[in-house]
Amino acid sequence: MWLTMVGYGAAKIPDMHEDNGYIEPFQMFDNVYYIGDKWVSSYAVTTSTGLIIIDTLEFPYSQWLPLNLKKLGLQGARVSHILVTHGHSDHVAGDSYLQELYAAEVTISEQGYALALQQAEQSRGEKKFRPPEVSSFVKDEMSLLIVNTRFKFYLTPGHTQGDMSIDFMARHRGQLYRVFVTGGHSANLQNKQLTKLFIASMSRIKTLSAESPVVTVNLANHPHKNHLFKSRTAINTNDLKNPFVDRENFLQFIEQQQAQALNKVQ
Repeated sequence: MWLTMVGYGAAKIPDMHEDNGYIEPFQMFDNVYYIGDKWVSSYAVTTSTGLIIIDTLEFPYSQWLPLNLKKLGLQGARVSHILVTHGHSDHVAGDSYLQELYAAEVTISEQGYALALQQAEQSRGEKKFRPPEVSSFVKDEMSLLIVNTRFKFYLTPGHTQGDMSIDFMARHRGQLYRVFVTGGHSANLQNKQLTKLFIASMSRIKTLSAESPVVTVNLANHPHKNHLFKSRTAINTNDLKNPFVDRENFLQFIEQQQAQALNKVQ
């Protein structure tokens, strides 16, 4: 069993095997890597001066992230920024742990951070985590240029009140593809107002995705939502066309999420 001796103390690193939710990290594009687990996505985006990580898993599984970066040969790169799609612990709990390792800047929505504070306060036992120190709160349609990569943020509530969606450009064989990370993977069906907001957010995302250049890459924040591991298998047998470039996959995902929400409010 590995141990980590950062400010979290001698926290046990969960065993890295598939029965425990571990997935070997893999490269998706020239500048995008999957470093998440079986249930929750985490992505690393490379720039010329470091890495940007999108979502950081539940603690203590967040401790897999530096080990995954090492497996990918990225251990020498500084993690300069962490982008958080929303404040649920399975997306935000690793933030402060990674901040201690890398002094990374954290970007999240204000309402996302309010939820993260609540989740941290409620965390217990081996899942106990501290909220991160936030460098910037997102405003709708705000952009952040990190070296040569521009991230644009959209407030798209419905899964939680503070959902933050992200788009940026991925590179593959000299071509650029517009990526979209939807901030909330499903409607909050316990709250009718949030469900209605979710339906509106899905409509907005669909419209945004049609703007040039159209979105062709779906980086869902839960891997089963975009059939991520099926596409990973395809990349091993077809390296001419990147299997993660699939506009239909993105559109089907958005339409399915919206339809499920509509069924609940009718």
